[in-house]
Amino acid sequence: MEINVDFSELWAQVKRLDTETIDFDWTAAAQLDPIDIALLEGREVQLDDLNVINGLLSVDGRQVLLYIPDQFSPVDVVQVSPDKGKRFHVADCKTLNDMRSKGRFERYVVTNNLSGIFPISGKNSRGVREELDSRLLVCKNCLEKLNYQNYCHEGKNSTIWNGFEIGKFFETYSTSFRHLPRSLTQRTLGNDYTKDWAEISADVRRRCGFTCEACAVNLTEQRHLLHVHHVNGVKQDNSSANLLPLCIDCHRKQPLHDHMFISTQNMQILNRLRREQSIVADDWTQAMALADLAVHGGLMHGRHKGFGVPVIGYEVMNAQEEVIAEVEIAWPERRIAMYVADDPAIEGWTVLSPVEFIENY
Repeated sequence: MEINVDFSELWAQVKRLDTETIDFDWTAAAQLDPIDIALLEGREVQLDDLNVINGLLSVDGRQVLLYIPDQFSPVDVVQVSPDKGKRFHVADCKTLNDMRSKGRFERYVVTNNLSGIFPISGKNSRGVREELDSRLLVCKNCLEKLNYQNYCHEGKNSTIWNGFEIGKFFETYSTSFRHLPRSLTQRTLGNDYTKDWAEISADVRRRCGFTCEACAVNLTEQRHLLHVHHVNGVKQDNSSANLLPLCIDCHRKQPLHDHMFISTQNMQILNRLRREQSIVADDWTQAMALADLAVHGGLMHGRHKGFGVPVIGYEVMNAQEEVIAEVEIAWPERRIAMYVADDPAIEGWTVLSPVEFIENY
């Protein structure tokens, strides 16, 4: 269960008492579920053990990627040139379907480790079996299935492939999963927040009236969803020009930020508040800015296929004008919608996941 509490008043009392505060390391204190620990270390599976959520690979409600440790090429060559190694998979692509149909037996491993470094094994250039750590490249068929970063319609851009970041990818689809990624990775040394960050952040949010600078949603009633972004990525630089109040959704869409994983519930809250405050998309730029990252692949595909600007966070009503379902994306005139977390059955509508939308249109 996620607990959201505004501690600004407590910090104000601490300051009044002039009490010395001690930094608390939430990363070290967090108790990881045994499943998360196993996935961070890598867990062997059969292909049939995988679940598929919106075309993405999943185990026990957690997003994962799959790779094959045993390499055909010499492992020392793969370590120097990852393009010589086997690809890792992030979606239920045609490569995995082909493996299933052929009954291929491999040692498959799933992980939700965001480092991008994989333990691989095989013979080295001297013919000696060796195990070492190496970077691997993502499967292109996975990118195509999801239209990740508009890969399908950008000429299958090699920059998207070579520049693929696992953390950014998991961030994109976090709303599709019940459990958000957990990591024991320590924060970058020398780029931590200053000791007075809680006070500075609270002051910035108060002065902006708890309103997101990018999408203009007011979060007075949901203050935990308003962040303060360091524009240049340097957390010690608390100059006013470097601090930007942003809702968590707009924050994760900015460059130079730590990876952020948003729950379905929080994204639905933002959609509802934006709708209530008449924050709508009048063009495709605004639609992409407001839409959940998890539907961006479907949206870019829809635009390529001639679909008009969609409604973001649409409420479907019945004849009695009662809300019967809420979807992430809708084209009401076509009665077509996209969902992320829940698959609502709406009579007279075609409701699809982003991958299903790409496959059908």
